[in-house]
Amino acid sequence: MAKFNAYVTSLGLKNSAGAALTSDNMIEELRQELVTSAEAYMAAGNSIPNLGEVMSWAAGNYGSSAGSYTNDFIAVDNSAAKVLSIDMSRYLVFLATQATLKPAPAFDEAGLTITGGTAESALFGTSAQAYSNFTEYSWDNNDTAGDGSGLDDTGLTWAQYSALSTTLVVKQANLINPMHFIGTSTGTRAPYWYIRHGTRDRDTAPLVSLNLARALKADSAVKDLNYRLAWGQPHGEGYDVPEAMTWITKILTDAKAKGI
Repeated sequence: MAKFNAYVTSLGLKNSAGAALTSDNMIEELRQELVTSAEAYMAAGNSIPNLGEVMSWAAGNYGSSAGSYTNDFIAVDNSAAKVLSIDMSRYLVFLATQATLKPAPAFDEAGLTITGGTAESALFGTSAQAYSNFTEYSWDNNDTAGDGSGLDDTGLTWAQYSALSTTLVVKQANLINPMHFIGTSTGTRAPYWYIRHGTRDRDTAPLVSLNLARALKADSAVKDLNYRLAWGQPHGEGYDVPEAMTWITKILTDAKAKGI
């Protein structure tokens, strides 16, 4: 937790009120986004089960199964499309229990016999290696002999290995993380962003998209940011394709009018 707190502080982001975004006020920032999401959902003619009522959903993408949950975290007025209150502690319990979470570590499992293995580690392979671990825990706990990755094969801890000038994996990992480029003079950022993140997404923490959105909001190179949590949606994509296409059409129409 201490490392996460330090990471959030290091980003230098601002919350919606213009104050520094920290681990202390981030949950409140998330609560505001949940309110926006729920009210947009109700304003579109949908209903949210009230406190004590049962929420239910169909199976979705990426291992999301059908299920139900007795609502104990959000009170709403569906007729007015308003959120009356959200208990964030209970929402986070809901998020973590409404679907089975991925085993940790979720994205750097290759070479660890305690997990099933995932493809992300293969992003950092070489001509001689099928993959390379790219996080401290997985590197230091790799127990697959002969894969060329980890403390067991190299004799170096992650701290030692990542400090070597010949180590490419840290640079490679940085290249796929937009947070290293947003708001900087390094590289060219896309000027238009449409971001949706499901409020039931058990695969990616909502704070990931929140950090991304706040970083983009502060970047002068970004001309339009359309960010919202998608109410009741699991991990996936295409939550509202007509809405996304409408946004794209508007961006293109406006650009054409400006001669871009």
